[in-house]
Amino acid sequence: MKRTATERPAVGWPRKTTGGILAGLFLLLGVGYTGCGVKGPPLAPRQQPVTAVLDLAYTLADQTIALTWRLPGPLSGRQATHAVFVLQRSRTALGESDCDGCPLVFEKVATIPYVSTPSNRFSTDAPLEPGYRYVFKVRLEMDGAAGTDSNAVKVDPLPDMPSGTTETP
Repeated sequence: MKRTATERPAVGWPRKTTGGILAGLFLLLGVGYTGCGVKGPPLAPRQQPVTAVLDLAYTLADQTIALTWRLPGPLSGRQATHAVFVLQRSRTALGESDCDGCPLVFEKVATIPYVSTPSNRFSTDAPLEPGYRYVFKVRLEMDGAAGTDSNAVKVDPLPDMPSGTTETP
């Protein structure tokens, strides 16, 4: 078989095809490296974790509960101005059975603004109605972020609870 001057050998890739393939690979790598321009889902700004409330305790007097708790350290600056304590309560009639494994439904009872104290101890009072079993807990909230709940305290006031009775778990 005789070749003409314009024919190339059948062995190997033609030079024009090799250059096109290399240019295409570089283009794909360049687009893949820099991205396609489509943004990903929005990410929330990183926030410091909210401080946990510690050592929730109570005392009873008449038909009122006085709750006390503490923080591990003081809040400062912007944290202190945007912080509130949220008091939550679960209330069940004494006539209903006490179910240990059943979930409790909590409702917000009060929002208490954070005010710096030398001892980092805080307190609030809440009225109690006779004939109910109560569970209270407190958490710290800052700028919409909530800290972990405090320990829960369970209160079983009797219908004829004497004045001045004190209980602390």
